[in-house]
Amino acid sequence: MTVPLRLALAAAVLLIAATAASDATAAGDTIRAQGSASGFGRVLAIGAFKPERDPTLAAAISAFGDPSSRRRSGDTACRVSWSGVGLAILFANFGGGGACDPRYGRAQRGRANGSRWRTGKGLRVGDRVRRLIRLHPRASRHGRVWWLVSGVSLYGSPSRRYPVLAAAVSRGRVASLKLEIGAAGD
Repeated sequence: MTVPLRLALAAAVLLIAATAASDATAAGDTIRAQGSASGFGRVLAIGAFKPERDPTLAAAISAFGDPSSRRRSGDTACRVSWSGVGLAILFANFGGGGACDPRYGRAQRGRANGSRWRTGKGLRVGDRVRRLIRLHPRASRHGRVWWLVSGVSLYGSPSRRYPVLAAAVSRGRVASLKLEIGAAGD
């Protein structure tokens, strides 16, 4: 094999590896949610954390590493933050066991405020509202919050819609993505 051919082959291998790493990183920062017109919506993934499969604090620590803070909130909740990735999740346990214990805390709601986060359709924290509308044309505005994916709560009468994934907007830009996970129940 000639030297120029080896160099071209090496460059192609490096380009493929860099593209794969970039795609893996992008997929790792994606929030995926599924709505429902007749029942609860679901947060399927927050990057590598899959609350649909395992909503425990232990699974979140496995996905994001040790939290930068972990604070009890009342008797049944624990606020956990990963400042390095721009993520905060409220874990709860309504049936015994401490919510700050990695085995018992279950993801209830969260907020992603780092610019690395994006929705499955590509909306990022920091994007303008016009991009939000283009990427999520069915989003509905509720004050300064846009509901991107919604579900229906079957608790209470009458049933009510709620945001599973929402974008909080400030000064015409997405300030954070809000998640209603509900793994600990209502």
